[in-house]
Amino acid sequence: MFTAVVYVKKRIKRIVLYAGYRPFVFTVSADKEVNGWVRKRWKTGGTEAYSIRVGGIDIAPLILANAHEEACRRISDLDPLFREAARQGYRVHSNDYYVKLWLSKPLGEPLGHVGEIDERALGDCLKHFTHSYRVWRMVTPPWCADC
Repeated sequence: MFTAVVYVKKRIKRIVLYAGYRPFVFTVSADKEVNGWVRKRWKTGGTEAYSIRVGGIDIAPLILANAHEEACRRISDLDPLFREAARQGYRVHSNDYYVKLWLSKPLGEPLGHVGEIDERALGDCLKHFTHSYRVWRMVTPPWCADC
């Protein structure tokens, strides 16, 4: 579970998500619903705000739809959120084998020697991996991949 503060204005909602070392801020249109458990509500000037506890599956689709590029610049902060979402059933990528490898180990950890992972099953997504000394490592998580 993660904490977020949602600021509601006429046309947009600004979401400040506390995941990782620093807050991740993005906006969505005012008609988008942010699911979770509201903890506290307040008003500052003409802006309504509320603190909410969200699960990865609640906030991941909003991030990918509205702030994908910014999220890809903050992989180390947001990767735990997307892992939680994937474990809860959210489909982060169409290549299931890629997702399975991603969930098996943390980013950058050795996934296996050359020949141990199914390179054909990865297909075009193989470009998001690297191998050094015949050991495969994942460079880009599936939620940020363009394959």
